[in-house]
Amino acid sequence: MVNLGSNPTSASQNVDPMLEQAPCGFLSVRDDGIIEYVNGTLCQLLGWEPGTLHGQNVIAILPMASRIFYQTHVFPMLRMQESASELYFSLRSRSGQDIPILANGVRQQRHGELINDYVVIPIRQRMQYEDQILRAKRMAEAAIGAQKQAEATLKQQYERAVALGQITQHIRESLDLPQIFAVAAQETRQGLGADRVGIFRFTQANEGADEAVGGGFVSEAVTPGVDAVMAAQVPHHGFGDHYRSIRARGGTLAIRDLHDLDEMPPPAEVTQLFSQFQVQATLVVPLHKGPELWGLIVIHHCQGPRYWQGVEVELVEDIAVQLAIAIQQADLVKQLQVELLERQRAEARLTEINRELQHATGLLEQLAHIDPLTQIANRRRFSDRLDEEWNRLSRDRLPLSLLLFDLDYFKQYNDTYGHQLGDDCLYTIAQAAQGVVGRPTDLLARYGGEEFAVILPNTHRQGAIAVAQHIHQAIAARAILHRASAVSNQVTLSLGLSTLTPSRELTSTVLIQQADQALYRAKQQGRNRTVVFDPAVFDSGYDPDPLPPAL
Repeated sequence: MVNLGSNPTSASQNVDPMLEQAPCGFLSVRDDGIIEYVNGTLCQLLGWEPGTLHGQNVIAILPMASRIFYQTHVFPMLRMQESASELYFSLRSRSGQDIPILANGVRQQRHGELINDYVVIPIRQRMQYEDQILRAKRMAEAAIGAQKQAEATLKQQYERAVALGQITQHIRESLDLPQIFAVAAQETRQGLGADRVGIFRFTQANEGADEAVGGGFVSEAVTPGVDAVMAAQVPHHGFGDHYRSIRARGGTLAIRDLHDLDEMPPPAEVTQLFSQFQVQATLVVPLHKGPELWGLIVIHHCQGPRYWQGVEVELVEDIAVQLAIAIQQADLVKQLQVELLERQRAEARLTEINRELQHATGLLEQLAHIDPLTQIANRRRFSDRLDEEWNRLSRDRLPLSLLLFDLDYFKQYNDTYGHQLGDDCLYTIAQAAQGVVGRPTDLLARYGGEEFAVILPNTHRQGAIAVAQHIHQAIAARAILHRASAVSNQVTLSLGLSTLTPSRELTSTVLIQQADQALYRAKQQGRNRTVVFDPAVFDSGYDPDPLPPAL
C-alpha cells in the first residue's frame, strides 16, 4: 500500500509525502499492537505531534470499548480475511476526546513482517459503541438467568444480526441514496414482517430555518395489497409535525395500538391519514445527519395491534445508524464530487490561461522582432540571426552572404511626397524584397531608416548577386514615382554585397563593414546599382566595376 521502513524512523523518512498530507488518516500497527506509522492528518486529528505516536501501543489512542472491539473483532478479522471494510469504532485524542471513525483495513507483508494498515475517516456523529457493548453484555447476563428466554433471545438476536448484516452489506454496496433507501425499506419490511416501511425526510420552511416544517416519504416498501403512501401523492404527510410534538418523550416512538392512546393523541388530520392507509400500529425511529434530525424510519402494521419487541426496536435503530452513515457518506461523496468538478474546471481554466499566455508570449516575442512599419524583421532580429548563422556556418565552413541596400534620394522623396507616402513607400519596398527572399533560412530586415539588409546563409557570391538583381527587378516592377530622384523618375536602390566564410578568427562585424563599404561605393558611383566587395580591388584604391540594376 505504501513504502514504509521497518522501524518508525525509516517509516517516517520513506513514506510518500502525498500520504502524509492525505485528507484521510493512515495508521499502521504491528501484530503486537505497536504503532508502526501514523500520518500527519491522523496526528492532527488526535492532537499528537508528528512522530510522537511511533513505537507506542495502539491502546494509547483507543478508548476502552474500542480496545475491546479492536481485540475481539478488528484484529481477528484482519488475521482471518487479510482485509476488512467499513469498521466503525472510536479513537481517543490526546485531550481525552473520543472521535468516532470509519476504517478500512488490510494486512500485508512488509520487510518480512505482517503489518495491519488502516485508512481512517472521522465521522462527525458520535456513535456510542461503549453503550452498545454494555447493553449487549447486560442482555447476555439477563439471558443466563432465564435459559429458555435466553435461547429465544439469542435466536432473535442472531436472526436480527443476520438481517442487519445483510441490510448493512446491501446499504454499503452503493452510494446512491435513493437505491440505498429502497433496499433498506424493502429488507426492513421483510425482516420485521411489517406491512409498510417508509423513509421519511423532513423539509425546511426556508433556507436557514432551524425547524423542519413538513416532509414526506422519499422511499417506501409495502406488502402486496397494502396502499402505498407515495403512490397516493399525499400533498402534506402531517406525521412529521405529530412526531416533533411527542419527540421530547424519547428518540424512538413505538405505538402498539393507535386506537388506544392514553397520552397525546395525534391531530385529526394525522388520524385521518392513519385510517386512510389502514395503520393499526407504528414504530418510528429518527434518522440523524450529525446533530440534526434528517428524517425518520416509519414502520406501519396494518393487520391489527402489534407489540414491538426490544430486539425489533434495536434492529431498526441499528439500521438507522447505518443509514445515517450512508447519508453522511453520500454527502461527503457529493461534496468531493463538487470539489473535484470545481478543481477540474479550475485546472481547465488554468490550462486555457496558460495557452493564452503562451500565445500572448509568442505574439510579444514576435512583435519584439518585427518592425512595425514594414512588417519585416527589425534591427534586433537581424543582429541575433546574423550571429546565429555566423556561429553555425563557422562550424560547417560554409559561405555567408550579406546584402545592404537603401533607397536612392529617399530624403527628397519624403520632402516631395510627405512622410505618410514615404512610410507607404518603405512598406512597398519591404514587401517587394520579401517576395524575392524566399528561402526559410534567408532573412530580410529593416536595418535603418531607409536601409535594408538581407542575410543569405550558405550562399556563394554568384548566388547573392542573383538575389541582388532580383531585388532590383522587383523594385523596378513596382514603378514607384520619384520626381525628385537624380537617377530615375521612379524609386531605385543602391546595394552593397559581401560574401565570407565565417571563422572563429573573424566576427560578423567584418561582413557588415564590407557590405557597408560596397554600398558606399555604389552611391559614389552614381547609385541605382550593385557593388560587390572585393578585398583586392578595395584595398588598391580603385573603384570596383559596378553591376547594373538588372541582368
